[in-house]
Amino acid sequence: MTAAPIGKVDVCWAINGTQAHAAFTLMPGVTALIGPSGAGKTTLARILSGLKHSASGMIELHGKTLLQTGVDTPVFEKARNIGLVMQSPALFPTMNVYENIMLGGKTSPNELDTLLEITGTASLLERMPATLSGGEARRVAIVRAMAAKPGLLILDEPMNGLDPKRRREIMALVRSLAHSSGTPVLLITHQLEEMLFAADHALLINGGQIVAAGTVENVLTTPETSSLLGIDDAGSLLTATVSGREDHLLVTSIGGDTLYIADDGEPIGAMLRLRIMARDIALSPLHLDGISVLNQLQGEITAIEHTDRDAVIKLCLVKSGLTLQSRITKKSCTAMKLMAGNTLFCLIKAVAVKELISDPSGGTESSRI
Repeated sequence: MTAAPIGKVDVCWAINGTQAHAAFTLMPGVTALIGPSGAGKTTLARILSGLKHSASGMIELHGKTLLQTGVDTPVFEKARNIGLVMQSPALFPTMNVYENIMLGGKTSPNELDTLLEITGTASLLERMPATLSGGEARRVAIVRAMAAKPGLLILDEPMNGLDPKRRREIMALVRSLAHSSGTPVLLITHQLEEMLFAADHALLINGGQIVAAGTVENVLTTPETSSLLGIDDAGSLLTATVSGREDHLLVTSIGGDTLYIADDGEPIGAMLRLRIMARDIALSPLHLDGISVLNQLQGEITAIEHTDRDAVIKLCLVKSGLTLQSRITKKSCTAMKLMAGNTLFCLIKAVAVKELISDPSGGTESSRI
């Protein structure tokens, strides 16, 4: 069953002398708000949280109206109940970590213990903000926002300035908190990596307009995403379930198709998010035996897009109905006489990225291959 939206937004505001208009639904889990610099991401966050009052339109969250003609719930009023963590953690320097977290906190001791365990901040409670690393301060800021039990948590570029290891830790933390606490998260970013690894849904904004919305998989494959974020090969996203092990490989299921991938110890039943680059998928009219490529999935061509140098073939997998993209040369496309409706085998030579997004016990981790 498809989850019900937790909120609706339809707002207008001025941007660079023109009118911006963002209309979308908010879903449970993590929603990434992505777009280039200056697209309106932070302004939209300020409108949602009540810090910017020059917008008009409608905002509803969990059945409560926050913005409407004649209604503009103040930022600090309980009815708005939105937590906002900006790029700077903004911790109070004269308070230790525990005092910062509990300032406005509504959590019980048991709930706080759970938050501290998930975020790995239990050992920091007596520390002063000046002694924290960048990653530690970001985690504390997120715990402080979560301790207030917001109806929506907005994170504005929370990974900026962190090294790759810390970025991945924060991304895993965001996803874990959203799913373990039930608090929906709006993650503002211009980084494709953050959208891929942390989010369930995505909104693409440009010039104050929402130009694409839906699941991460759907938004990733829109031409607008590649164009606005400067992505040469967005590839395809698939969600796979670990079903077994065979000859030191994971056996995974993607809606009826079987995919063999590297085994990094993920448990049986775990869900993985896989990113497969278009350039790593070759095409064949026949299933090929006696070659090293194990993953050969049958698909039907739904569209062909020609670029200056090559052709991008979009296919729908026969068994699962999932979408893959293959990038081949124009010469190959012509020689194979490819056209919509052709049935081919997708030879997947590599999986560029593998993320463990949930395990049978409900945990979340991250790993890359």
